[in-house]
Amino acid sequence: MQFDWNTEERVLHERFRQIGAEIARQRSGAPEGFDHAGWRRLGEEGLWRLAIPRAYGGDERGWWSFTAALDGLAQGIRTPALLLSAIAQAGMIRAFSEYGRDAQKEQYFRAILAGELSATAIAEPTTGTDVRSIGTQLVPDGDAYRLSGNKFNIAHAPIASFTLVVTKLVGTDADGVTLVVLDHDAAGMTLGQPDQKFGNRDLPTGPITFDNVPVRRDQILGTPGRGLQQLINIISLGRLYYGLVSAALVEPYLDDALDYASARHSFNETIAEHQYVQKRLVDVRIGIERTRWLAYAALDRLLGKQPDSLMLCSIAKLVGADDLVNSAISLMKLQGSTGYHEGVLSVLARDALGFASVGGTEEMHRKNIFNQMVRLRERSQQVQEAAA
Repeated sequence: MQFDWNTEERVLHERFRQIGAEIARQRSGAPEGFDHAGWRRLGEEGLWRLAIPRAYGGDERGWWSFTAALDGLAQGIRTPALLLSAIAQAGMIRAFSEYGRDAQKEQYFRAILAGELSATAIAEPTTGTDVRSIGTQLVPDGDAYRLSGNKFNIAHAPIASFTLVVTKLVGTDADGVTLVVLDHDAAGMTLGQPDQKFGNRDLPTGPITFDNVPVRRDQILGTPGRGLQQLINIISLGRLYYGLVSAALVEPYLDDALDYASARHSFNETIAEHQYVQKRLVDVRIGIERTRWLAYAALDRLLGKQPDSLMLCSIAKLVGADDLVNSAISLMKLQGSTGYHEGVLSVLARDALGFASVGGTEEMHRKNIFNQMVRLRERSQQVQEAAA
């Protein structure tokens, strides 16, 4: 496992931390909505090239380099919306890197490098993110297919250029899950009204309806009918990244809180001298560190294709979301009634609550973690029996 950034990664981390701080300053006071200027800046600074292969226009410096840049960006930017967009785009890069055909990589890596946004349509109104129960269907039609169904709560749906759709191929055995890539000018594909959310309002989400959409064979990503394991591999990267940015986001707010506690006086001393204030700030630091290192461990295990990687990715997401929510509310409480006023801390708390569901609910992740525990135990028992 990697315990420190190398020199190149350390430079990337600091450069993107500064970029994040600049984006935050430029965004201050702007109307709500997707930060197109910030998004263009990330592309111009080469964020996507870090993970895209050289054969398709990237630098191919790898996921650890991308992670260093994302971690730095999260420490500087202060709000999560653009980070969530970056995580979604990273998942799409992983999808094509792992399962894309050459022609798909050529087309969509070029689109990503040009700044086009992608979306991933998994959840449905009646099943949520329970992929095995989805109702969206892919029906064979001669040498091609027809896609019908409904998806909702899709990040970037209102503004994306292309979408990875999770569907079920009719007539297949096993789970039948199939991944389809659709451009947003596809006939029969209708975008719904953007969602009105409590927080993360700079991240546009919305529904998409598919009504007998024609799908060519070359629009299938990976193996038809065998997409469940492919999908899990793709989205596991996003899960650990949700944990990573949960930790990094809080860093500048903790610095602010330490300054505040050292300057604020109560009972003839600064509140930094009060043990309950110290505990509050220490708990935030503990949350940052445990989530960060869980995320790093999960990335190491995922890239190494280790059997416990899927479990660790869910744990990193789950712990990160809890720590972010708890830290945001605790820091808001630290400033009393002032913290509750409309401002950076109340916005942080509102946005943090979105991490309770982004990338899957707590219940879903706990079920996944339990299932992985059972599988790992069975695997261990088989190894022990074979060695006996």
